Amino acid sequence: MEPAISIVMPVRNVQGTLDPAIRSILAQTCTAWELVVLDDGSTDGTAQRLREFADLDDRIRPFIDGRPLGLPTRLNEGVRHSHAPIIARMDGDDVCYPHRLETQLAFLHENPEVDVVGAGMMVFTSDGTPRGPRSRAGGHEELTARPLRSEIGLAHPTWMGRRSWFLRFPYDPHAHRCEDWEVLLRAHTSSRYASLPNVLLGYREDRIKLRGSVEARQHQMLFLLRYGARHRQVMSSLIGSAGQLGRAARDTLAVLARRQDLVLDRRNRVASPSEIATWAALWAELTAP
Repeated sequence: MEPAISIVMPVRNVQGTLDPAIRSILAQTCTAWELVVLDDGSTDGTAQRLREFADLDDRIRPFIDGRPLGLPTRLNEGVRHSHAPIIARMDGDDVCYPHRLETQLAFLHENPEVDVVGAGMMVFTSDGTPRGPRSRAGGHEELTARPLRSEIGLAHPTWMGRRSWFLRFPYDPHAHRCEDWEVLLRAHTSSRYASLPNVLLGYREDRIKLRGSVEARQHQMLFLLRYGARHRQVMSSLIGSAGQLGRAARDTLAVLARRQDLVLDRRNRVASPSEIATWAALWAELTAP
């Protein structure tokens, strides 16, 4: 039977976080899925653990070639290897809530005009401590109201969309560390996005990865300037670039001042008691011996 959803998961050196990630997929209320895992040249035990999971469940399809080709290239490979008409994104250090696939798939079936739908995330640290939910719910017009001045609010690990859209708008291999942001901006005028208020994914965030943050902001600034010049939106692109520069400076100061936990916590709203209880139960189940 062909799967309804292909989950595309590029991984690299995630031996320590892979088990709860895959366990969360095995526990989905929607069972008509395949997991397309693309190992990007891991040097730890990731590849071996993937083979062990694949031996236990034939819906898990690992692709291992030993080469580090980068996230955008692996994402495009995953789309090509997928069998389902719907593709979900996920990373090897995050976890899905049990109803994630079912909820987003139902939304896409009920809204055939939507190409990609995101959702809310519970941000957590590696010991399972919740930082709080992070989300930006809305329809296409709300999400793309100012695409050059503020980022389109679809968290990449929560994406679920139509395979035809991913084939039409492949990731740019040169969009280093901002491949999701680049493709959303490139495609937004001929696509339809949405984001659900539901918290459907646990997103691991221990610290600000300063080098990655600064590199991503630099690439975003350059792309914004080129995009603005090409589409005669120079002022908006300049404002957006200044915003990216400000975010890079903020992250740098937070790390240097040892205040990064405060900065990271402020990106999320305060979790309700029921949200904390739901998360705690999920985390306990996924990390049980």
